[in-house]
Amino acid sequence: MIHTPKKSRGKLKPQMVKVPKYRKNSDGKRRELSNVEKGMIIAFFVIYGTISTVSLLVGRPWSTVKSFLQRYYKRGTTDNLSRSGRPEVLSKRDKRTILRAVRKHRQYTREQIRRIYAPHISLPTFDRLLRQHNIKKWLAKKRPRLKVEHAKARLQWAIARRDWTAEDFQRVIYSDECSVEQQPAGQQRWVFSTPGEERWHVDCVNPVKHRQVKLMVWGCFWGKQRGPLVPLKTGSVNARVCRDLLRRWLLPVLEDVRAALGNPLFQQDDAKIHTAKLMLSFFERYTVPLESHPAYSPDLNPIEHVWTLLKRQLRVDYPDLINYPGGPDKVKAKLAKVLPLCWEKIPPKQFEALWGSMPLRVQAVIDAKGWYTRY
Repeated sequence: MIHTPKKSRGKLKPQMVKVPKYRKNSDGKRRELSNVEKGMIIAFFVIYGTISTVSLLVGRPWSTVKSFLQRYYKRGTTDNLSRSGRPEVLSKRDKRTILRAVRKHRQYTREQIRRIYAPHISLPTFDRLLRQHNIKKWLAKKRPRLKVEHAKARLQWAIARRDWTAEDFQRVIYSDECSVEQQPAGQQRWVFSTPGEERWHVDCVNPVKHRQVKLMVWGCFWGKQRGPLVPLKTGSVNARVCRDLLRRWLLPVLEDVRAALGNPLFQQDDAKIHTAKLMLSFFERYTVPLESHPAYSPDLNPIEHVWTLLKRQLRVDYPDLINYPGGPDKVKAKLAKVLPLCWEKIPPKQFEALWGSMPLRVQAVIDAKGWYTRY
């Protein structure tokens, strides 16, 4: 039974005290009473004499205040009883140090982080802390290596097109070359990250280089319409080959876009063969309106996703093509025949979804300040 001091019973009224609302810990567990809160409960109970008033002033549940006062008057102390079980190994400072370390050194291994910043704990303890904060090892995404000047150019490009609608991007003819190739399995890299946008942090990306070309193809699309897919049987692609290719295949596409939507724009990346004087004079001669494209920005040319769809369709329709008899030349000739067939199987809604996503891509580049995005 809790005895209320006689002098304070009904004598005073509680003053308006601004107390923060009671909150549980981030893990959902109840928060333990601090020494300051314990002292406040005792003092307020001596002054006001009612548990409900003390509960209101301290910002703790009525049952918590009552239980503490019962324990206090029974034991004569505010100390908690010793608890069973092993005490926690990590202090709050250790936890902060480890969490800062995994965000600073995302490409370190678990053992490296533990050995440098917390050698007194085991790997299971280290893993348990990361799980509590939803941090896992993710496979680093492969993207072209961006420098500061590249990020700045990407940001300027995106800001200039911030107000473009999806219909503005519909009249853009997206074009590029793609290599269908055999490649060995690349080295995978694991990084520390949460499941959200941190996965696209500059330290969470695994930059890659281009690999050996097996067969180069050229293609384009605009709106829901696809242009031709042209296998390039030449050993290498230079500005002259590119000019002859566009003169034969691009000019009819430009006329189709003009007839359907009006003033078209032609976009390709800034590879040297695309910016050569021979190419620029070709664009000027045939009045081809160009849409600029920042360097190292495959996420801003949606045809890059079309190549993924094309290769996926190739694997579905011709899974054993790599074992086609006759050597590399025969495989290349077979690829030249079947790739246009796979190209025609890509649904038109896929093309529509890609150019329709351009406003979101532009905003993603702005949000990332020119760096990597999820596209």
